[in-house]
Amino acid sequence: MKSALTPTGLAVLVPCHNCAEFITECLESIQAQDLGGWRLLVADDASEDGTADIVAAIAAHTMDPRITLHRGAPRAHLMGNILAGLRELDPGPAEVVAVVDGDDHLLPGALARIMEAHTKGFDLVYTDMRIDGSEGSLGAQLLDTLPPRQQLWCVSHLRSFKGYLLDSLADDLFRDEGGEYFRAAGDLSLYLPLAEAAGPGKTLFLPEKLYRYRVHERCNFKHRRAEQLANNALIRSRPPLAPQTNHFDFSETVTDLDKLGLRALGQEVRARTPRPYSVCLEHVVDASQADSWRAYHNLWIAEGVYLRGTVEGP
Repeated sequence: MKSALTPTGLAVLVPCHNCAEFITECLESIQAQDLGGWRLLVADDASEDGTADIVAAIAAHTMDPRITLHRGAPRAHLMGNILAGLRELDPGPAEVVAVVDGDDHLLPGALARIMEAHTKGFDLVYTDMRIDGSEGSLGAQLLDTLPPRQQLWCVSHLRSFKGYLLDSLADDLFRDEGGEYFRAAGDLSLYLPLAEAAGPGKTLFLPEKLYRYRVHERCNFKHRRAEQLANNALIRSRPPLAPQTNHFDFSETVTDLDKLGLRALGQEVRARTPRPYSVCLEHVVDASQADSWRAYHNLWIAEGVYLRGTVEGP
């Protein structure tokens, strides 16, 4: 049986501001990937150095219809620009979105590896990366015992997620206390909630270094350092999100359940459903039973197995 969240495609978002020096290498690294069938949007944040014109010229010269350009104006800054790009892409629930910053580039095999993981049922996938001037790495698998925002930051590039996760996030998660979109620490404001909404079982770190992170003087962590630290503290102080319960790999309709047997049912479903796939059990009861089942419905009864109640009749 095919999962309802089997990837339906791949959309690549390239956010950038004043990346004329780097954008050609970035786009060429994506075009050179051995995986085809993707679409790409460059979200240019009111660049003043001709970045958007370079992108338009590349698309025209290579006659690559997969590449499109969003010219933002006035400047929206980090999260405003990323969100504008994501909204224009408008990914479907099972479409995978990968984000490649315009001053960075992909290493060979990156897109194929993340899509392989998404096809196996993971919904938030990220790889390790090469950092200019460093042999170290910050990438690691998130712990499954604590909310991601209470953990050491380890969600390294290349980052990718299925579209339904983005739909589960409220817009105010991406805004500061003044109501403005984050200009710094935007990565945390997006990927910490995405990881919480996905849940630990649906999140995967690929330890291969498949992304080059370029360090230069215009990097956000250098010229907005104080703002980044303040936003980091604010984002981490917010309550963690519960795992989303609107999208599952598989759904089954069940009736005539025994309340004392729910845990065993959850374990049986988990045992016959390969990880990391998720299952929603739609428990149908009539109106006369609804009250007695109220305390048992809309809860997780095993890892990745959710019991939802549906009332039939008047």
